[in-house]
Amino acid sequence: MLNFELYNPVKIVFGPGESSKTGMYAAQYGKKAMLVTYEQHDFFNQLLEKLYKSFEDAGVEVVQFYKIKPNPRLSDIRQAVEICRKENVDVVVALGGGSVMDSVKIIAAGALYKDDVWKMFVSRHDVEVAVPPTETLPTILIPTKSATSSESNCIAVATNDETHEKAYVWTPVIFAKVAIMDPELTATLPPFQTAAGAVDAISHVLEAYLNGDQNSPVQDRINEGLITAVMDLLKNILKNPDDMQARASLQWAATLTWNGYLQSGLNAPTPCHQIGHVLSALYDIDHGVTLAVVMPAFFKYTAHLNDERAARFAELGNRVFGISRDGRKDIEVAEEFINKFEGFIKEVGVPTKFSEVNIPKEDLDKIADDVVRLGCNAQGELPSIPPIKRDGLMQILKLAY
Repeated sequence: MLNFELYNPVKIVFGPGESSKTGMYAAQYGKKAMLVTYEQHDFFNQLLEKLYKSFEDAGVEVVQFYKIKPNPRLSDIRQAVEICRKENVDVVVALGGGSVMDSVKIIAAGALYKDDVWKMFVSRHDVEVAVPPTETLPTILIPTKSATSSESNCIAVATNDETHEKAYVWTPVIFAKVAIMDPELTATLPPFQTAAGAVDAISHVLEAYLNGDQNSPVQDRINEGLITAVMDLLKNILKNPDDMQARASLQWAATLTWNGYLQSGLNAPTPCHQIGHVLSALYDIDHGVTLAVVMPAFFKYTAHLNDERAARFAELGNRVFGISRDGRKDIEVAEEFINKFEGFIKEVGVPTKFSEVNIPKEDLDKIADDVVRLGCNAQGELPSIPPIKRDGLMQILKLAY
């Protein structure tokens, strides 16, 4: 385990019905709140009525911004920033999944930022271009999807719809003041979105497990347990959508996957996310779906790179799926794990191939070029264990087809 610093100041209010207290928490930070949710929000109408009643009871005026799309656009965020400034908003409240929560983090920081918000973003990995914000309006995040852990981390992702680049802001300044985690709200999602969100949560664990420090047994055992828990909980929810205990457990598990605690001491890069961000920016594909497509191909390629990689996948297969390693080569166990993991993704109804999400085969070179340009370091390598150059990246993309 490597040296690390850990800081997470988010106050978490957890449990069914807790979203009814939103107005009370907003009133602690001012008298005017911007409420941000999706452009398409009919499935939230009853909930929005309850939130408005909560704001009214607390004496908080509400400014609406109902324009966020999945894979949030920078143009919409810029518009919200201008409204925040014009209306002298005191606190910004998110109702939605990672797209809405990430947007709110950027909106709140952008309201006080002296330059265009795009300058906040880490949009390259070969040179330093980001100028992080140093202050922000307070934010309250109400997640409706168990996926990104955005409610409890200091990362926000958005797409520049002018340049078709997906990038992120990563700075402690954008931690939320309060995360109100009401598992009842996750029942508003259709099964496909629930499943794609769970795959996203698992991807955070696997990125850390496979690409971070390889001598961190405490994090390993917790991460293995989280993978197993998320898979079991998702299967249960898909069979029993009204099981609120399972929904609560899945929401908490998803938060733990990327809130900083399990990444501490690992210093893990996120190569699958870097590829997935390019796919989202080019084709407007759900973030969880991009990871469902990328991960099996990435695993198939990297497991064969050396004996250490094969052994790591074999260990994961043994601990997550109970695959025996006795008398078997590590690469055989690794391949069985990868097949079982891809089988799980298919079982819960999420695509695992480019062909299933209408990505043309002739676009693979363009995808590789964008990953190199946006996600690789100054040496042209995608950070992972081991680092991957463009030729390896092309092999991964072909395996995903």
